[in-house]
Amino acid sequence: MFTDRSDAAQQLVAALRRRDVVGDIVVTLAPNGVPVGNVVADATGLPMDVIVIQRIRAPNHPSLTIGAVAPGGFSWINSPMMRFLDVNWEYIQEAKTHASDTVESRAVDYGETWGPLDVAGKRVLLVDDGIPTGAAMRVAIQRLRKAGANEVIAAAPVAPPDVLEEVQRWADDVVVPLKPAAFQDTSDYYEEFDSVTDEDATTALSDLVQRRSA
Repeated sequence: MFTDRSDAAQQLVAALRRRDVVGDIVVTLAPNGVPVGNVVADATGLPMDVIVIQRIRAPNHPSLTIGAVAPGGFSWINSPMMRFLDVNWEYIQEAKTHASDTVESRAVDYGETWGPLDVAGKRVLLVDDGIPTGAAMRVAIQRLRKAGANEVIAAAPVAPPDVLEEVQRWADDVVVPLKPAAFQDTSDYYEEFDSVTDEDATTALSDLVQRRSA
């Protein structure tokens, strides 16, 4: 159990150090991963970048992510979960189109503060506050590979073991300190788990830039 995202990030940093995992850059999934990524970037002294993610939620299960979209036309749908929940393709196509439009608009807002993704030839620490289904992590890894990342290490404070098995097939390495077998939702493992808005995330990113340029 973590007190909040800051505490979770510190425990993630400790896990990275135990494994002697190093990188060239921290990339965090926005917006939820930004508070964790900030702490990891500060602790490691690495530069930080973001990937804006728009999740596709299951109908009648709004807390369950069955797909995700990243800017630039990147998307991934969890087909086995879609079939298990009896979600039809019409819903998926409509949700995917809406998510694609939304994520491109959101990315403009982040880009005005942060600039383009620059990971070519780099070893990337890809950070989020949890990996509940792997959909967001999967599409982010696609985006990083296309951008020329040399290696991608998926890192988060908490994730279920079965999802980690999947993520290990996509990433070069995975670091997760808490792996509960009875995982239900990321928020279950945080005493405080306030929502993170895009405004919160862009403000935090701006603060990071100012701290490092001071």
